[in-house]
Amino acid sequence: MNSPAPSEQVRSRGRREVRTENVDLNRSVKAARISLPPGPPTTPFIGNLFEFPKRRLHLKFSEWAKIYGDVFSLKVLNQTIIVLSSPTAMHKIIDVRSTSSSNRPKSIIADMITPNNMNMGTGRFEATQLMHDFLLSPESWFDHLRRYTTSFALGIIYGKRGPTLGSQDVMDFMDVHPQFINALEIGTLPPVDLFPILTLVPEKWAKWKRTVAHIKNLHVTLYDRLLSNVERRLVQGSEERGVLMEHAIRNAEKLGLVSREHLLHLGGVLLEGSDTSSAALQNAVYALTLYQDVQSRIQRELDEVVGTNRAPIFDDLPKLKYLLAFIDECNRFRPVGPLGLPHEMTKDEIVDGYLYPKGAVLFVNIWGMGRDERYFDQPEEFNPDRFIRHPFGIKDGVVDDPARRPNMQFGGGKRVCPGIVFAKSSLELNVANLAWAFRFSPAIDDATGVELTPSLDNYSDHIQGVTATPKPYPITIWLRYSSQREIINRQMAEVQSTLDRFDED
Repeated sequence: MNSPAPSEQVRSRGRREVRTENVDLNRSVKAARISLPPGPPTTPFIGNLFEFPKRRLHLKFSEWAKIYGDVFSLKVLNQTIIVLSSPTAMHKIIDVRSTSSSNRPKSIIADMITPNNMNMGTGRFEATQLMHDFLLSPESWFDHLRRYTTSFALGIIYGKRGPTLGSQDVMDFMDVHPQFINALEIGTLPPVDLFPILTLVPEKWAKWKRTVAHIKNLHVTLYDRLLSNVERRLVQGSEERGVLMEHAIRNAEKLGLVSREHLLHLGGVLLEGSDTSSAALQNAVYALTLYQDVQSRIQRELDEVVGTNRAPIFDDLPKLKYLLAFIDECNRFRPVGPLGLPHEMTKDEIVDGYLYPKGAVLFVNIWGMGRDERYFDQPEEFNPDRFIRHPFGIKDGVVDDPARRPNMQFGGGKRVCPGIVFAKSSLELNVANLAWAFRFSPAIDDATGVELTPSLDNYSDHIQGVTATPKPYPITIWLRYSSQREIINRQMAEVQSTLDRFDED
């Protein structure tokens, strides 16, 4: 993304003057005229309402960033939207001014998930079952990944996993989560954030209120049942399972969890993240299928480092340089959260001469950052080697943005993803396992004999939501070596008793 000085045309059409008085910025700014960042020209009263995309915001935002710079603003009716499309822009407002750029209190999970505290729960055992599920019914691979990520999250949060797609907790989550994401879609519900007066409409005349109440009831019912199971085990003196909710209940006062509602919300925030983990694994499988030469190189590395007589373990991961580069390239090429989680300004801030007003919504354009031609050579090409040459994949001969850091797709400031440790280790181990055990290739249409090539642009319709989730697509999966069948079956038998313990309420 370029950061050009706005042209005279942009100056006259795109810069909105905002009058601020008595703004507390650790200095006296009185009756000052400070402009918002530049942006597309606005129409009186409605702003950029008609230009605002209905789908795939990240693509339009990246297009606008090339015109208006790394930071640009939009107006949708009375709502200010500011888009950050470079690591430096993100750092200056999301990290440095995190107190002002999020009205959400610091997540206690960051304090709970530390090397001394961390318990991967059923993590590596669930990874074994995922391999076993692929072995038994490879045609259901997409659902296996959804079950795995949901069950993994249930296990580490509540100590109660979902062994099958038909498990009650898994089914309930997969019922309520799409409804929740759909409710967040732009245009699905009335714009109550822009017109708060709509909240005064009686429920009998506002179907959307009944929809929201229904989704809330599903959420509360699910999370209350999960939390109650943990509370009951603790009251009964059952052996603790070393999971997050046990720790949260035991240390509720210390962690600032002053009510049961806080515990319900805590579990919900973490469990909702399983959707992004599933999407990341699905993208990785599609990439293995699409780029056969990349898949072959990963498997040669696995054979050299791990061998064929056992499955990969966590200790192998640092030695699998190309596999880790492949995962980094998947995250750059198709980030599952292309715009991250929106932030909201809680007070006025001035950064580089521009006003970030209180109430403005901030989007971090992760998609655009990974496609910035100033830093990435041929950004539309899938090429893991870029991460072999440079830890951030930057092309040769350029000075990188000094604010770039690892794992920017997990957010920043107070809104950084609380499950980053679990998400990364889970993704890396499972990609290693699946690539070690199986070969992936495009499926063949039985009727025509034509190869069915999947696309990484094959997103679900819920592209405006938090997650860019791939759609299911048929692929062909088979064992790389016949001996691996016995290894996977034996490993599954070894972990079954541990998994069974987490099947119980």
